[in-house]
Amino acid sequence: MNDVKDVVIVGAGIGGLSAAWRLRHRDVMVLEAAPRVGGRMRSEPRGDYWLNFGAHLFGEANTPAGALAQDLGLETRPIPGDRMGIAMNGKLVAGGWPETYPLRLPLPLAARLSLVRMGLKLRTGVRRLQDVQRPRPGETAAERRIRQLSFDNDRTMSEFIGPLDHRIEQLLRTITERTSADPAIMAAGYGLTSFGQVWSRQSFGRNLFGGSARLPQAIAGMLGPRLQLGAEVQAIVPAGNHVEIRYVQSGTVRSVRARHAIVATQADVAGRIIADLPEDTRQALGQIRYGAFLSVAVLTGEAGPMPWDQSYAIATPGLSFGVFFNLASTLRVGPRRPGGSLMLFRGANGAAELMQRPDDEIIALFRRDLEHLFPQAKGIVQEMQVQRWPQGAPFSFPGRAALQPALTRDLGSIHLAGDYLEFPCMDAAIATASEAAIRIEAELAHTTDDAA
Repeated sequence: MNDVKDVVIVGAGIGGLSAAWRLRHRDVMVLEAAPRVGGRMRSEPRGDYWLNFGAHLFGEANTPAGALAQDLGLETRPIPGDRMGIAMNGKLVAGGWPETYPLRLPLPLAARLSLVRMGLKLRTGVRRLQDVQRPRPGETAAERRIRQLSFDNDRTMSEFIGPLDHRIEQLLRTITERTSADPAIMAAGYGLTSFGQVWSRQSFGRNLFGGSARLPQAIAGMLGPRLQLGAEVQAIVPAGNHVEIRYVQSGTVRSVRARHAIVATQADVAGRIIADLPEDTRQALGQIRYGAFLSVAVLTGEAGPMPWDQSYAIATPGLSFGVFFNLASTLRVGPRRPGGSLMLFRGANGAAELMQRPDDEIIALFRRDLEHLFPQAKGIVQEMQVQRWPQGAPFSFPGRAALQPALTRDLGSIHLAGDYLEFPCMDAAIATASEAAIRIEAELAHTTDDAA
């Protein structure tokens, strides 16, 4: 108790770890309740390939995740496969301009017209969003976030799109599940952001070579004993000019003091463990909504080319999984190697319902639909693993923007960080945690200068 750390970081997801990386020259300690680091960034090596269970899309070096990977000497590679495929009624449509999909998908006339109307609505909405997203001179990151969160935040995505043919409604629901919520409950602005970031030609298009888990593992290796796993924080208590963090590890109650604490956990956890929070901040943290993710990582052992080689992401309405990912796409440059790696994904209510089933039933169901989608998959599956994320990602709902001032207020020596503070992605987690680290560094430097 005589030792006061500069910073204690609660949570070793990519947000907490990125803050630790930025503050690595300081006396820093990271506490993580789980037995591994990375949060929703999980992958496992398998020979020339890797199984992926969670986050996998990286931006260029000018994005927070891309820059962090570069700083750590890790390689990201472009994804050559198409990222906007749709498999519908027995036909796969991928490549070319999405504007041609209403003509290329096997749909009756009413459904084609409905898809055209939806496409026009989305295009107009994304263009308005892009105007809102443009940087403004002198604007802080907090001001930018609340402006973007406020965009079309008074209605749902379903209300924005309007009535749809039931087949196109199912397609829209399948696409938006990738961001953890259904169109009927997500805010329209949030849905449009997901189309701009995930389902457009401007979406992130790189994978981390060797698997996404290499990024958090690299930072964990740098931290060494300053990172404590299996350390579940029970309380964060302001105490004068420092903060006391109480946690349980290996059945023992422990305590550490720090000048600052970064709380990089899910919103509900932060609201539970931080003592003496302003009431509106505690209520705001409790109102953040999360949607479920469920993924099945698949290792394949094919000897030669497969029909999905030119695709990276395929929406699959009507199947048990909603998106088919070809995680070997980044390796499909040059001679085609044997084998491969896939991820079958379901989100939102569909994922929550599937989680009521045991793993073997989920695997059997996904395998059946994989072979229905691609009969060539029969006989080549070598391994399938289920990953459940009950709180896969936070999503914005109508009225969400009103919570932002309470979430971003100055809490003194306690700093909130996490992807719930803006559109959920690796970049949001890294950016908010890095901003907290920059504030702390400035205050620590100022304190040192005053002491001198």
